[in-house]
Amino acid sequence: MKIQKFINGLKLEIFLIRRLLQEGFGPRYWWPYIKNRFFGNYLFRYLPRCDYEADPEIELHITCSKKHLWMFAWMVRSFLAMSNLKPAIVIHDEGTMDPATADLIHRKFSNVTIMLRDETTKRILEMPDVPEIIKTARRNCHFFLDKLVDSAIFSKAKKIILSDCDILYFAPPTEVIDFLTGKTNLEGLCQQSLESSEPYDLRIDDYYMQKYHIQEKRLWLMNGGYLMLDRQKLTVGQLAEYLEHVQMPFTDYFIEMSGWACILAQLNFKYLSPDKYMIKGRLHAGTVMKHFTSPRRYEMFAYGIDEIRKKLGL
Repeated sequence: MKIQKFINGLKLEIFLIRRLLQEGFGPRYWWPYIKNRFFGNYLFRYLPRCDYEADPEIELHITCSKKHLWMFAWMVRSFLAMSNLKPAIVIHDEGTMDPATADLIHRKFSNVTIMLRDETTKRILEMPDVPEIIKTARRNCHFFLDKLVDSAIFSKAKKIILSDCDILYFAPPTEVIDFLTGKTNLEGLCQQSLESSEPYDLRIDDYYMQKYHIQEKRLWLMNGGYLMLDRQKLTVGQLAEYLEHVQMPFTDYFIEMSGWACILAQLNFKYLSPDKYMIKGRLHAGTVMKHFTSPRRYEMFAYGIDEIRKKLGL
């Protein structure tokens, strides 16, 4: 098992470095890449504390692992600086957090709740009002689903933003700010992915697809790693209904993506501009946010983190 994990890790490093070179990132990017890729968690220890009084009506939910602290730090800091909002921060542990890591995060960021996977699962299983299908899913699900389950059961905010940690903000996210501060009549916002021009299979039964007109709403365009919702529109009943009609194992990594698509299908939502809220391409004058998804993670290390540090003077 350890050997296979080492081999998989080595393959990932080779893939990222090959992409770095193929995309023309020359020698001046190599040290930033090495520094941010391999020494980030060490550098995290020397960050100044980020302290503020949180707005209880807004929560920023992040899936994070022990090895991604450096990305988490700059995603949060860039959001706080560019939005001028003060959300409560909720970290959904992938199953790798230990007490020492949790303590380190608390020392560097105020207003953070860390939902340790095993502890949170135990709490959910002990709740008499939680439907059995949700408990069954939580016992066996891929950790990607945790953020959806935890948000539906535990969140107390009026608006929530659900985010991966491989995201950086480079300008004020006006559309996001307006949504989170109640200046629109929308119930949801979502990043638009241009990865596929063809519909992908959400693996939901026909009854559910027809009930919520999912095909017509083009939910295959969504990126499940970045969206925001009116919290009152996310219910435990919706989650249970989705789990009853999904046609994939709860252990499938796609279970969360499909779930968020099915929730959005029931809301008045809008896609964010893919030119401003980017996935592909280099930064440009109109870039508000860039999501450095797994195939582009090398960009975050090679220039993204250093660019936002320069902007913030840190």
